[in-house]
Amino acid sequence: MTSRAPFKRKYPKHRNPLASALGLAMLTPVLAWAQATPTAPAEQGGQDAAAQPASGDVKTLDSISVTGVRESLRSAQAIKQDATQVVDSVQAQDIGKLPDANTVEALQRITGVQIQRRYGEGATDFDHRTQPAVTVRGLTQVRNFLDGRDTFSASGGRTLDLEGIPPELLSGIDVYKNPPANIIEGGVGGVVNLRTRLPFDAPGRVISATVKGNYYDRADKTGGSASGLYSDRFDTDAGEIGVLFNVGYGRSSYRQDGILTGPFVAVPDGVIAGAPSGAQIPSGFQIYDDGGDRKRLGTAAALQWKPSDTVLVTGQFLRTTYDFYRQGKYFYQANRREAASPLAGADFTFDKNGYATSGALDNQMFESARYDQDLTSTNTNYSLNLRWNPSDKLAVTFDAQYLTSSYDADRNGFVVSLYDRASEDSSNALNRSIVDFDLRGGNPRFNVRDPALLSDPNNYAASYIADALTRNDADQLALQSDLEYFTEGGFFTKLSAGVRYADSSIDLRGTWNAACLGVDGPDPNCATSLVYPSVSAHPELVRNGPSPDFFDGKTLTGGVLYPEFASGGGLFDRTTRTEALFGFAPQTAFKPSDLNHQTEKTWAGYFAADYDTELAGLRLDGNIGVRLLKTTTGSDGAVFMDGGGITPLSVERTYNDVLPSFNLRAHMSDTLQARLAYSQLIARPNFDQMSTNVSLGASSQLNPITGRPGGSSGNPFLRPVQSDNYDATLEWYFAPAGSLTAGLFYKKVNGFLASGTVVRNYNGLDYDISTSLNTGNGTIRGAEFAYQQFYDFLPGLLSGLGFQFNYTYVDSSVSNPFATAGSDIPATVPLEKLSKHSYNAVALYEKGPITARLAWSWRGEYLDTTQGSGANGIPQYQKPYASLDASISYNVNEHVALSFDAVNLNNRMNEIYIGTASAPLRYELNDRRYGFSARVTY
Repeated sequence: MTSRAPFKRKYPKHRNPLASALGLAMLTPVLAWAQATPTAPAEQGGQDAAAQPASGDVKTLDSISVTGVRESLRSAQAIKQDATQVVDSVQAQDIGKLPDANTVEALQRITGVQIQRRYGEGATDFDHRTQPAVTVRGLTQVRNFLDGRDTFSASGGRTLDLEGIPPELLSGIDVYKNPPANIIEGGVGGVVNLRTRLPFDAPGRVISATVKGNYYDRADKTGGSASGLYSDRFDTDAGEIGVLFNVGYGRSSYRQDGILTGPFVAVPDGVIAGAPSGAQIPSGFQIYDDGGDRKRLGTAAALQWKPSDTVLVTGQFLRTTYDFYRQGKYFYQANRREAASPLAGADFTFDKNGYATSGALDNQMFESARYDQDLTSTNTNYSLNLRWNPSDKLAVTFDAQYLTSSYDADRNGFVVSLYDRASEDSSNALNRSIVDFDLRGGNPRFNVRDPALLSDPNNYAASYIADALTRNDADQLALQSDLEYFTEGGFFTKLSAGVRYADSSIDLRGTWNAACLGVDGPDPNCATSLVYPSVSAHPELVRNGPSPDFFDGKTLTGGVLYPEFASGGGLFDRTTRTEALFGFAPQTAFKPSDLNHQTEKTWAGYFAADYDTELAGLRLDGNIGVRLLKTTTGSDGAVFMDGGGITPLSVERTYNDVLPSFNLRAHMSDTLQARLAYSQLIARPNFDQMSTNVSLGASSQLNPITGRPGGSSGNPFLRPVQSDNYDATLEWYFAPAGSLTAGLFYKKVNGFLASGTVVRNYNGLDYDISTSLNTGNGTIRGAEFAYQQFYDFLPGLLSGLGFQFNYTYVDSSVSNPFATAGSDIPATVPLEKLSKHSYNAVALYEKGPITARLAWSWRGEYLDTTQGSGANGIPQYQKPYASLDASISYNVNEHVALSFDAVNLNNRMNEIYIGTASAPLRYELNDRRYGFSARVTY
């Protein structure tokens, strides 16, 4: 990892976890329970309520030995069929082998789950780290668990960087779409639970190692991963003991090529010969040339001790470190005026809606920028679980968890410009270009008529530089206990109750330090009188671009220049060395306005009852429950006056929630069942939205409409997003790995967050404060369909064929906070990141030593954002996208397997547009990824 910038902390770590645990133990009984997934083995303390043992012994399920696609599908189907709630799963095909090479990409195979693809794989956008890469039934408010326990990163959001988890550590993933009362609250979309392995999962010793090499074609780089697992169990005088160690490391590279069009603007009639009335042309073009690498390191250890048939103790440790380095290179039009500039006499073509598809633009000015990021996100989980069966009717579980997380990011910015000074624009600058563009056909392209202009360093001047630091920390202590009583006969089969206490803390620390550059020194205010320093004095501060074969070699073919940072030991060191050349000082310590400290304490209790009865000869079972919550939040910050005054500000608030749930399953036959489910859920606001820091503008600068001065702030008074959730399913399980299922769902959501303005009084004066508000309500309705089967009845080699298919339809409608009367901005929009239609089709083959898979994943058009580049409240949409992936594996013998896989075989281009498909915003191409691996298991 590169060296990182220095920084100063304001807050020490606020607790000693051991002392806190002991203090709580003195005040209350030990609160804990292994909020392990209801599908976990009984020895982990959290299997499904319907399958819970009714004897006094801690019983062991059949050994888990998932080997091959057929067995993984059988196991995932058994979880879905036997669960008392709506759940879908994906299982590892073998030790160290999820069906996809990325944890996020594995989730896209689950019905109702959609993912984002960023930087060459399923991942979160770096610039929107608190928005997860996964949506469940259209909602991004999804809770993340590790082995049933709540976990989150210190990014400022409520979720984990799922793409940072080495998939080799996982035995499977469960998605709960309508969680019952015993599941930890916090996700109106649902819950994604990552399951790791335990030593008692296997009947004896397991030793496994996997080595994989990858090639990324657009980046023209290699990467790979390696993992190893050792697990064993021993009979001793003190009882049976199991130990497990698992480690996974991976490194990947990527390159992401993008072409962007400036916003389309109207051209007066008659300016372009033959143009339709009201014709629109792009205001300019740009490229981004993005590349970087990821590193993932995960270490897991587990110890299980079974001193008697009634007691099981499980201790687990899991630590993951995710390093993401991104080098963002941009070459963009900077015309400094809004008017369209069609080249006089140039030939244009237009589509049926009057938008230009080819033509030429005059007076185009360009700037070139670098915005690099160096992120390290670390999460560590410690847990201790005790399960005790004092009798054949009673089970008691205690669980303690402590997690820590850090989120460190170094960032920079550097711009070189074809302008000489700040006062120029595209009507009077010297280095203007004529741009020819063509958006027709398979690949869009644009070029300049004088390519030598863009590749000569003497034409560039350094105009802007920036540095930034993020140093976030979070921790959580959670103690939980649950009691289960198994009845004999009667309507109720089990009564459950549990309590949970969680104490969380997060420190958000972030800077942004920037200035425009001038020959007389840097100017943070960016005065229009600045004359930029020429790059010719520092030729080492530019580099050639674009990358080889950028966008298949048809755009800016004469080359451009990108900014380059001075030589140094890491991102921040290189940034500060570059800044020193222009007399600009980096910010390496946090100011008071850069800091926010938050705490959150939750008390939860739940009561649930499982039932089993017959009605008119039809067997009915399920559960009914309620979860009671008390949440206390605290946020420490300050009010920052325009004149420099600082007033400390602390906000503490408490709110309560009552969340009922109900699940009903009707067994119409041994293979056919139906479900009905209802629950109320909440999702608390992200931490970065609840900062108390307030920045006030000058009291003399009044809004001409309201007559009040302005300011900005986080909002510690935000309430959770709330939802009512309804599910109905019909499920036919006609074979161990064969099923046909369908479901309907409806969600009514209240309190979506959006930007808004409130009036608050500071020092006796009312201010208009821009902040986040609970303003949006919406509904989500949809249907799911899934089918899977192996065709064993076919003759000979054909009996190895199988097929999976799932389809999801989701329709949503939420209020658009940016809508205004009389504008083109719609009053309601779909949920962001939600495709109305999506499906997966997977052809399978498993026969003898050969296993093969061909997977097609498709999602339809979706609303990307209403606040994106050039959108200004007008919806920005992503066009339909599909990915074709393939893999084939050969078992050399019972211990050794070789496999090959490929991702993005179809090399599909991502396209985003604003308002109408005739107004494209971005075209994007990513790597194809090829991998070869060898796995040894004993």
